[in-house]
Amino acid sequence: FDDTSDGRRYEYCQIRAEGVDQMSLRDSIKDLRNAAKRLDTANFNPQMNALEKFLEGIKVDKPALPPEDVLKKLLTKYLLGENLDSKDRRNLPFIIYEQEITFNDTVKILNVLDFNRTSHLRRVVSVYLLNYDNTPKTKLLRERLNVVREVDSVSLKKIFASRENLFMENHMANMEKLFAQKLSVAKVLETFGLSNFYKASNFIQAAIVNFFQINKNMSAQFEILDELDAEFDTYKNIFPYIADALIQSVAFTNLGKKKCIEIFYRRLGDPRFGYMRFNWDKISEKSKAIFLRWLVEDDLEIFFKIIKQTALDRMWRYREKFWRAYLPHISSTWIFLGSDAKRVARQLGDKNMGHGSLDGGASDQSVFVFQIGQYIFSEWSHNGKLRVYTTESANHFFGLSSLSKWEINENFVEAWIHSSPGTYSWQKKVSEWLKINCGVNKTENDWGLKD
Repeated sequence: FDDTSDGRRYEYCQIRAEGVDQMSLRDSIKDLRNAAKRLDTANFNPQMNALEKFLEGIKVDKPALPPEDVLKKLLTKYLLGENLDSKDRRNLPFIIYEQEITFNDTVKILNVLDFNRTSHLRRVVSVYLLNYDNTPKTKLLRERLNVVREVDSVSLKKIFASRENLFMENHMANMEKLFAQKLSVAKVLETFGLSNFYKASNFIQAAIVNFFQINKNMSAQFEILDELDAEFDTYKNIFPYIADALIQSVAFTNLGKKKCIEIFYRRLGDPRFGYMRFNWDKISEKSKAIFLRWLVEDDLEIFFKIIKQTALDRMWRYREKFWRAYLPHISSTWIFLGSDAKRVARQLGDKNMGHGSLDGGASDQSVFVFQIGQYIFSEWSHNGKLRVYTTESANHFFGLSSLSKWEINENFVEAWIHSSPGTYSWQKKVSEWLKINCGVNKTENDWGLKD
């Protein structure tokens, strides 16, 4: 204390401080507050307030993991039934999830541990959170932790005060409610007094995935998604599962589609082509089909937005109406843009979607490549022809970083100029070709545009 001129006062506080290891720090503070009634309260209370604030901020961090060779030696000693010293017993939780440790071994290990000792209990909690899964071992750890009541450790008190969320039978349902309430992984960790290290734990990440699968509040989901996106390296392993759940929720509610496309395209890549498409292997076919449909719609949308900004005539209106009629039958798309067309795309907010470069054409031109049935089509902006190719000759167009106008002009099996759009001249020819060759029957009622 600042004022130690009163020898009796100092002696009394010294005696009380020696008792700290006999009780919790919080209990010690309460005792010291009682002592403060006999002391100078104005000087004493600020110190106690600061100490309590400090204790509130104490969080559970990962216990120091012994070196790998030490753990291997411990595992061998345990399996051989050799005597374990106090340090060995303290580190036993770290071997529970080793393949050689059976469920019965886990029971024995937990019986050896002293749950009244902070050093033992902290390790069991950490191992449970880090290795959380649906195995009997995890269920056993959860059950044993759930019966712990009196916890002396300041840093563990918050955890066991939140046992309903962490250790009880309906813990995942409770976690879903907690995420919906806090709208932040970081704030949930604060509730438990856990350090940010546990963001990457199996338990927290399983709870996040469960939240996206169960909770259908789109504003809550996107708020947490923003946090996960900002720390993608921490959550990248669960992003496919989050995408799987959220894509279906967005499709059902029709809310947040643009943001959903932007984040998952940027983080998981294009599911149609490119090396990142393998990130989509963990996503259900239903969600993948929805996302592919969104990409087709997005590419068609951006192509005609660019034409509106760059084309000198109005014939694009007829083409847009025509191809929108066939949109449900388009399976793959890709856009090639001239330099000015790319600038227009960026101005339109299309910054993160993949597009190729158009070489050899005018800077404001663009080409829309898409597939219907077993044929691939290329639509030029401005006055270029509509061309059709077999998949064998043009499938490589998709995902290309660049394409030349000369390559577009080769190996096509059919081509049309966009003649007399107002009288539907070219539309009728292409519609009949699509009916015969692709089995898609659309009429003037579907693609006609009345001025």
